[in-house]
Formats: sequence, structure tokens, C-alpha cells
Amino acid sequence: MQLRRLMIFLTICIVGLVIAALGMYHSWQDFKSGGIWGLLTSKGHYSMVDGTSETVMLDHKAERIVAVGPNAADLVSELAGDSVVASTEAPYQVTNTVKQRVAPNVNAIAALKPDIVIIEDANGSTELVRPLRDKGIKVALLRAPETVKDVEDQTRNVGRLLGRKDKAESLIGTMMNYIRDTESLRFARRDEPKKTVAVYNQNGLYGKSKTLVADMLTYVVVDNAAIKSGVRLTDYGTKADLIKANPDVIIVPMDTRAPDYNRDAVYASYYNDPALANLKAIKNKKIAIVSNESMLAKTYHVGRGIYSMAQVVYER
Repeated sequence: MQLRRLMIFLTICIVGLVIAALGMYHSWQDFKSGGIWGLLTSKGHYSMVDGTSETVMLDHKAERIVAVGPNAADLVSELAGDSVVASTEAPYQVTNTVKQRVAPNVNAIAALKPDIVIIEDANGSTELVRPLRDKGIKVALLRAPETVKDVEDQTRNVGRLLGRKDKAESLIGTMMNYIRDTESLRFARRDEPKKTVAVYNQNGLYGKSKTLVADMLTYVVVDNAAIKSGVRLTDYGTKADLIKANPDVIIVPMDTRAPDYNRDAVYASYYNDPALANLKAIKNKKIAIVSNESMLAKTYHVGRGIYSMAQVVYER
């Protein structure tokens, strides 16, 4: 009887140990599959922690890349050139060429047999991430950067993932050169009163708190009209918010390469608007058009956008 009890006890212990061992193994596998461990153990691999907090890894330099969204297309075409086989939208930078367009559709993207799909977090694109991963396709989701530092980090991380670290550092260097040039312009006018600047177009007033445009304006060292007028609850402020801020300068982001772009008509729409007649920017003829390519693209081109705004504000 005692022997039988002992055997039952030993059996229960062995089963318990097996279950515990399996649990520890799966926990270890989960731990190894992502986060910091994934980066630390990626010997020779290309990797980054993406916007879903997963460590995305490639065992070879990416040569077939699909970009989802214009900012993703901008970034990867700058980093990897002809290795970008398709994008869902044209890049902001017209000088960046992508071989073909692809529908933002799981099967259409999968048919291209990409090494990696880079998806920007916009316009419902995040819905593609899980279905593509379920098909065994590598995907990296990029969250929208809220600061210039976010742009720097994202450029460096994607460069590492794609096996283009040196190119990424070159792009970051270009951005920082524009920012240093901005500091020089500002220093030359350091004794002047700080100006209020509005970034405004047909969409509304840009630059609410915790947006990239807001951070760009801090580098120009101006008062942000959107924050001054209290824009918080919506993506863009209204014309009423613009009037409330009474800016010294209005920056108008525009697609200057659009077929229907008419510079004179854009200026006339501001200077001839009775509702804006009493604004300081209107009275002092301080309206300036700046290309979307540098103002609204969420890539290293924001450095040029910052410098372009500084040129207007400091009248270079």
C-alpha cells in the first residue's frame, strides 16, 4: 500500500515538473521573440522594435520592400532606392521614384513576395499588419512621429532594419544641418521680439500640442498660433482660431507641384479675405507658401521645413 502511494506521489511530481518545464519553455520562447532580448541576440541580423512593440527581424539585407503610405514611401525610397518594389501611394518627395503602385490590400501586397512591408500608422493602414503577419510576411509598423527626435529615431531604426545604417545616418545629418542653419538665422535676429507664427491652409490651423508641426515651430523659436489660440480637441484649428491668435506670420503648406497650383490665387485668397483683414500677417504682407514636401512629410525632410519657416520669419 505504501509503495502504491509512493508511486502515485512520484507520478504526480513528475507530471507537475513536466508541466512546469513546458511553461518555462514557452515563457522563454515568448521572451526571446521580442523586445530588448530580440535586439540583443540579433547577431548579424537586421532588426527594430516597431510601433506594435514587436521586434521585427530579417536575416538578410532587404531587397524587396513594399511601403504603405506616402511617408513610408518617402523614407524607404530614400534609404533603399530601387529595392522598393511598390508603394500604395506616391512619396511626398517627387524626386523619390518607386517602381509601381500596389493596392493597400493583403493579397496584392503578398503577391509581390516582399522581404519586408513598412506601414505608416495612418488612414486605417494598421489593419493590414496582423493579416500580413498571419501570412508569414514581415511587417514593421511606424507610428506617426510627434517630435523631430522621433523622426531621427525612426530613420535610424528603419535604416538598421533594412540594412542601410550608413544611409540613415546621412539623412539624419542632412536634417541636423538644416536645424543648425536655422539656429544661425535665429541668432542673427536674437534681439527681435518673438513672433507668433500660424501654419494654416485649407485644412485648417496646424500645430496643436504633441504634433510634429508644433515641435518644428519650437526649433524656429516662435509662438505657435495653434497653441496660443487653444487648439486641443481636433487635428486642426479653424479660421476663428487663426483670427484669435492674430499671427505675425502665416505659413501656408501647399502642394506646389500640383497641376492646378496657382501661387497668385493662393495669396489672393488670404489678402482678399475680409475676415482676415485685421490680422498683423495680412497688414504686413507676411504670408508665405512652403511646399508640403518639407512641411508635412514626417521624415527627415522636416529639417528643410524648419529652415524654410525660419527664412520667412527672420526675412533672409
